Order: sequence, then C-alpha cells, then structure tokens
Amino acid sequence: MPQPVTPLSADLAKKYRQQRRGALTLYGVALLLLLSIFVWVLYEQYRQEIQALETRNAARADVVTEWAKGVFAQSGQALLSIAELVQVQGIPPQDAPSSIQQVLRNRTRSVEWIDDIGIIDANGIVQASALRANLVGLDLSGSAFFKAFRDQDDRTKMVTPLYSALDDEQYYLYQARRLTRDNGEFGGIAVARISPLVFERALKRLGLSSGESIALVDSELKLIARLPPLEDPITAGWQVESPETRMMLEREADTWSLRLTSPLDQRERLFQMQWIEELPLLVVVGEDVQLQLANWRQRAGILAGVMLLIALLGAWGVRHYLNRLRFEHRLHQSEAELRISATAFQTHLGMLIADANGHVLKVNNTFTRITGYSEDELVGKSTRILNSGRHDAAFYRKLWQRVQVAGSWEGEIWSRRKNGDVFPEWLTISAVYDPQGALTHYVATMSDISESKAAEQEIHQLAFYDPLTGLANRRLFMDRMEAALKDVNRHARWGALLFIDIDNFKQINDTLGHYVGDQLLQHLARLIGQTLRETDTLARLGSDEFAVLIEGMSQSREHTAELAENIAQKLQDLIRLPVMIRGESLNVTASIGITVVNDHASSVDDYLQQADMALFQAKSSGRCALSFFDPTMQAELLARVRLENELSQALANEEWRLHYQPQVDQEGRCIGVEGLLRWQHPERGLVMPGEFIPLLESTELINPVGDWVLEAACQQLAQWAHQPGFAELSVAVNVSPLQFRQVDFVNKVESILQRTGAPSHRLKLEVTESLFVEERDDAREKMRQLKQQGVRFSLDDYGTGYSSLAYLAHLPLDQLKIDQSFVQQVIDSKANAAIVESTIALAQSLSLEIVAEGVESDAQQAWLLAHGCQAYQGFLFGQPMPLDVLEAWLRHESLAF
Repeated sequence: MPQPVTPLSADLAKKYRQQRRGALTLYGVALLLLLSIFVWVLYEQYRQEIQALETRNAARADVVTEWAKGVFAQSGQALLSIAELVQVQGIPPQDAPSSIQQVLRNRTRSVEWIDDIGIIDANGIVQASALRANLVGLDLSGSAFFKAFRDQDDRTKMVTPLYSALDDEQYYLYQARRLTRDNGEFGGIAVARISPLVFERALKRLGLSSGESIALVDSELKLIARLPPLEDPITAGWQVESPETRMMLEREADTWSLRLTSPLDQRERLFQMQWIEELPLLVVVGEDVQLQLANWRQRAGILAGVMLLIALLGAWGVRHYLNRLRFEHRLHQSEAELRISATAFQTHLGMLIADANGHVLKVNNTFTRITGYSEDELVGKSTRILNSGRHDAAFYRKLWQRVQVAGSWEGEIWSRRKNGDVFPEWLTISAVYDPQGALTHYVATMSDISESKAAEQEIHQLAFYDPLTGLANRRLFMDRMEAALKDVNRHARWGALLFIDIDNFKQINDTLGHYVGDQLLQHLARLIGQTLRETDTLARLGSDEFAVLIEGMSQSREHTAELAENIAQKLQDLIRLPVMIRGESLNVTASIGITVVNDHASSVDDYLQQADMALFQAKSSGRCALSFFDPTMQAELLARVRLENELSQALANEEWRLHYQPQVDQEGRCIGVEGLLRWQHPERGLVMPGEFIPLLESTELINPVGDWVLEAACQQLAQWAHQPGFAELSVAVNVSPLQFRQVDFVNKVESILQRTGAPSHRLKLEVTESLFVEERDDAREKMRQLKQQGVRFSLDDYGTGYSSLAYLAHLPLDQLKIDQSFVQQVIDSKANAAIVESTIALAQSLSLEIVAEGVESDAQQAWLLAHGCQAYQGFLFGQPMPLDVLEAWLRHESLAF
C-alpha cells in the first residue's frame, strides 16, 4: 500500500511563499509611496516654474502693449491736428503749395517714429506728402485701404497691417484719419507712414533676460520687429507660419498662452500673446522653456538620485531578510521531501523506472491503467515491449542518443497497449546519475494524448475541409493558391483556375428539398474528384460553387488555355450525365469560368476575381457554358465601380442638372417641356443619361436623384407661374418604376408640390409600361391619388414594352408618347407607319393626348399631322437645353409668332 501524501511539505512551502510575498509587497508599497511623494514634489515645482514664466511673460506683454498704444496715440495726435487744419484751409491743389506742406514736414520732424505724412483727397489722389514729392498725384482710389474710409462713415481712424511701399519696397505700418468737409461728407484721409525700425529700437531699450524673446506681428502674422534680432532673410515683413497661432486668431481670443517651437529660431518657448486694443498688432513674449527649467531639472536629478539610493538600501534589507527565510525553509523541508518522494510516484502521469540496461524496475498505477500492463508483467522485461512498430530503428537510435547527450528527451511517440491497440502518448525520459556521474536509472513519464489528437484532427478537418463533401474549403484552397503562385515562378509552368457553378441549383433545393441538393453536391464532388489528378486541388467555395486548381500544365499560355478548355468540357460532360437520387432522375448542367495562372505578380484575390468574372460571363451567356477571363472584363468592372462611387457623391456635390426639350403643337408653339436629367461631371463634362441611369437603378440611387428631379421641376413651375410668357407651360419628368413603387411616393410628391407652390396641373409624370407588370393595382391607386391633386400622367415609350390594351384602358392616363424608334421610320417602313397610325387611333378613342417623340424632319411632322398627331418633340424643334438657353429660345419663338 502506498503511503498517504503528507501535507507538511505543502504547508511549509505555502508559509514560505506567504512570508516572502509579504516582504516583497511591503517593500513595493513603500517604494511606490515614496516615488509618489517625489513625483508630486517635482510636479508642484514644475507647475510653479511654469506659472512664474506665464506671469513674467504677461507683465512684459502689458509693458509692450502700453508702449505701442503711446506710439500710436502721439502719431494720432499729429494726424488730428492735420485734419483740423485741413478742415479750416481745405486740401490744396497739387500745383499750389501752401502752409499745409510745411505743417506736414513739421509733424514728421516732431514725432520721431513717423517716416512720412501725406494727404489723400476724396477721389483717392495723393495731394501732399511731407518728404516724398514723387508720390503726389498717385491714384489710390482702387486700394482696399482707401475704400474702407470712403465707404464706411463710422471709421474715423485706422492702423493697417504691414504693407510694402511703392518707392523703396520696404514694409511700413500706416496710420490714417478720416477728413470730412463742412457738410460732413467724406473729404479724404490723412496718412502717417511708420517704419518698423521704430519698434525694433524701442524693443532694444527694454532689455532681455537670457532665453527671452519679444516680437510684434500684425494681424496677418507678418513680423514687425523682434528682439533678439534674427539674421536675414527674417526681417520686417517676414510671414510667420504658425498653425497654432492661426487657430487662436480664428477663435478671436484677446490674450492667450501657448507652448510651442518658435517658427523663427526653432527653440521651444512658452509664449504669451496679446492683442493691442484697437490696433492690428499682436505682442508675442516668449521664454526659452528648456533654459528656464534648468534649475528644476537639476533639482529633479538630485531627488532622483536620493530616490535611487533609498531604493537600493531597501532592496539590500529585503534581500537579507529573504535569505534568512530561505535558510529556515530548507531546514524544515528536508523531512517533508522524504515523505513526499514516497507518494510522488503515484501521480496522474504514467511513470516507469528502468535500470541502466533498459529493463523495467517499477511502474505506477496510472501507467498500468494506460497500457493495460501490470507491474508484475513488466518487471525485468525490456522497454521494447511497448514499441508500436510505427517508428523505425533510426528514430529510437536518435532518441537514446539524445538522452545520453542531454540527459533527457521529450516528445510525441506512438506506443502499444497490452491488447495490441496503438495510441499516441507524450513521453519524457530522464537519465539518473549517482554522485560519481555513473548512469544508474532511467525515469519515464507518459500521458495518453489520444483524445487531444482526435480533437486536433477534428479541428483541422473543420478548419480546412467542407463538412458536406469533404473537399478543401476556401481557407485551404487559398493556401494552395499561394503555394501554386510560388511554383509558377519557380518552375515556369503555368496552371489554370476553374470556377464551376451548378445551373439552377436553387430550383432543385426549392422543389426536391435540401437533402436531395446535398446528395447531388456529394455525388458531383466525388465525380469531379475522380476525374482530376491527385496533384490537382478541388474545393467547394460556396453553396453550389466548386473551384479547381490545376498546376504545372504547360510552359505556353496558349497550350495551357487549350488544356484547361478540354478539362472544362470533360467536366461539363460528366456533370450532364443523369444521376438517381431518391428515385428521382436528375439532369443538371454547369457553367465554368476559367483563368490562366501565369505569374506571381497577381495576388490570389486577383485570380479569384478573374475566375469569378469569367464565371459570371459564362452564366450570362446561358446555361452549360464556359468562358475565359478577358482583361477587358476587369477594366469594365473597375470603371463601373468608379462610376458608382462618383454617382454616390454627385447629389451632395450638386452635379445634377435639368435640361429641357420643348414640346410643340402643329403651329410650332411651345406647349410644354420635358425635364431631362444630365450629369455635370467635374472631369468628363456633361454625361448623358444612357451612361448613368442603369447604374442609378441598379444601386437604387434613382430614388434620391428622382426626388431631386421632381423638386427641381416643381421649383421651375413655381417660378414660371408668375411670368406671363411661361405661365402656361407644363413640365414633364420621367419617374422610374423603382421610384414609383416607394411606399411614400405619393406623400413625397404632395409634399414637394406644397413646399414649392408649383401648380400641380402643370406637372406631368412620365411612366413606362414596365411599371404595370408587377403590382398593377398599387400603381393604379397611386396614380388615382395624385390625379385628385391635379397631377397628369403620360405613358412614355409606348409600343416598346408590353403594350397590353387591358391595362391601358383602366389606367388614369392623360397622354401617350409614341417612341422615337417608330416615328423615325414612318416614312420608310410600312410596318412602323401602321403601328404609329394605330397608336394615334387608339389614343383618340381613349380621349388621350398624343405626343410623337424623335421628330427630326419636316416630312415626319407632315406625316404625323396628316394622321391626327398634333403635338411633337424632337431635334426638329429643339434639343435638350439648359434653363437660360430655353428661356431665351422661348422669348425668341414668342416674338416670331
């Protein structure tokens, strides 16, 4: 009987771990607390440093602001005195010098920062200049500066941003004051030109501390002056590029603080920015952050050193304590280990002990349960009794060599049970040596991994194979495709990819049930698999879609395509053979798309897309067809995708246009127009409906675009209703069946009519015969509701669709439109003439208006008139045209009558 396992060793280990964990936790908490205190102290000092910088910058900005106000106040006084003098004496002519000229010179000399003073009359002509006579007579009436004073009565004085002077190409600030006559009218302006050098000299007198900068910029972020000065070309007028500053300007802030890299000297600074009240000047005071925080970084370094020293001392103390705990634990563990070793042999792992020659000495109960061998049956026998026969002698030789060299071996191996069953196990073999280094025993531990191997195999099957047919699934097929592309480049032998789709498979599922459909797919999978080579890959990608990858076919593209076509035809012939399932004889066909795998530059997805497009082409050609991929297919698909993307943005980008084609009576007078949709593409220009209407309908964008057409037409009707020459016109617009079938279509039309105020009886909705193939009653009810609102209906392209007299007699129509394909052949084709003649008679019998489309010649109109058609539309009378061209044409036509 094995001895019971004593809990003493576990208790000792648990107690040791608790004591060790407690010491480490206490040390960690104390260290974290100390670190938190140090970080808080450093943060508080950092915050105080930054606040001190901000306070100092704000004070400096206030000083510069007050000084700048004083500068412009004195120059403003000079301009005020000149304005009062002009008020008394008036503005002298250019060729008549007066005392005002001398006054200008005196004011220039009395205010040192004024570079020049001039007077501009009410017409924008320079009449006087203190220092630059060549400016007299200059016309400034077109300048934005002059217009601001002339056009705005409430502006008496103004300071401009930097402008480049005409005579010396230097930048200056201009301060101006409005001149008024005795009657209060605008009389001109007095202007003082101020050089940025004034501000540069003044900033130098302020003095700077180390790392400080002071600058003045105008409202357009052009540099006026800066201290310390910068090297050329950064001088007055330099455009400062600072997105952060522009963002604050857009927010219309008066003063703010920013920390950023200076765009002028590339040094990180803390800036205080402040607008000067009523002046287009921004004061910018900056402090070099790195320089100003040098003392803080020094203190941070000292504190970090102290923190590290404390941490090291604490670690030394903890280490000493842990060593003492370890020593005590080992003293108490010796006895426990002796007891544990007696019970460790009885574990959930199978264990075997053999001597140095490989003869079994002892096994545990788990080993017996796994293998079926008892200890008595194995003791003294060689471990070879357990060999499964699945591994050769070389395998076992390498295994024991590994044990001899490394002292152990671990891995997966197959063994044999007593009853002969072979099973997988995870085996670990360890060599045991005595103190002198001599081999004494082998200890092996093993665990049965049969269940995990089975689960692994099942997972692999589910991950890479189709559960119904057992064929490769999409994931495995993609892997095989990746490998095939590498082989194409390596061996220069091309392959082929085939997509096979069973024709009308859904009908089999719907009529005979899914079980029959599944049986059919399994049969076809076996049939196709038996036909292909073992090196070919057959996969089921979807419901009834198979894929075949054939590798290494030929070194020629043409020969590869020929072989692939032969294989595809052979597969079609096999699939076409009748198959019996549940007593039902089924005959099915397949469509096949083929693409040649000829290089590794194209990706797996590219080839799958090519085969899919080829399959689509085959199915479009009819059942039981095969088709090769053509690069033009891909180009057309990409063009379609691009066009769909552009169409989805056309409404938001306001690219839709309405062109109007006149509809005239027998006298040639315009009685209405048809609104025709056009697309004003930003790159392709005007796009005709034939290119985009099918896409609009397939993507259901026709609904919002159709709503826009209705809205635009009704807005135009509302505008024409108040213009005598256009008030009697009707507007016809085409309505797609998809648009008409919307549940809320009637409410939409009523809402548009109410919102625009358009006369409903002037709106004509043109519908086609395809609208009445499905849900005819619903369409008739919607037409009836809109007819009650006054809306009229026209049946467009009559004769090209279903042409059922049964529905024509029961629909609330107002008009029939004869399709242009019949109208253009009435002269040359008796059949078309008969169709048009009978259509006219039918419309007259139903009391419907009749309009002939596509009239392009006088002979066609004469024939139509002779047979009772009195309304026409076509190029003979006018092409579809924009609104302005249409209105001009209508005015001209009205004059002609």
